[in-house]
Amino acid sequence: MESRKELVNHLIEYDRSIEEIMEPLKVYGWDSDEEFVVMKPSHIENVLNRFLSGELTKNQVRDWANAVERREDIELDKQFRDTMGEMVFWLANPSINFPITEELAKRVISNLQTNTVR
Repeated sequence: MESRKELVNHLIEYDRSIEEIMEPLKVYGWDSDEEFVVMKPSHIENVLNRFLSGELTKNQVRDWANAVERREDIELDKQFRDTMGEMVFWLANPSINFPITEELAKRVISNLQTNTVR
């Protein structure tokens, strides 16, 4: 059985299907007194570049963002925390924010690279 840290790392890397990661991760829940991994802008950019290349669907991007959003065992890179938090929120909630499109993916990547929200 993989540790919580290993599973959360698989989640931010999105190197397996969400189902394969989330099923064993359910044992641990979302709450945590410890942040096990640091998510960097490159993690979000990687997911969006995979979307732009056709490897991931908009639903897979949404599901990944929902899985990482507000997890207490994931720390957002301190330098980019606010921008990353907002970008994950956009991606996790397309029905109340923006549909996940090629344009949005490029906008999110640009925001992460400039560390701004626009």
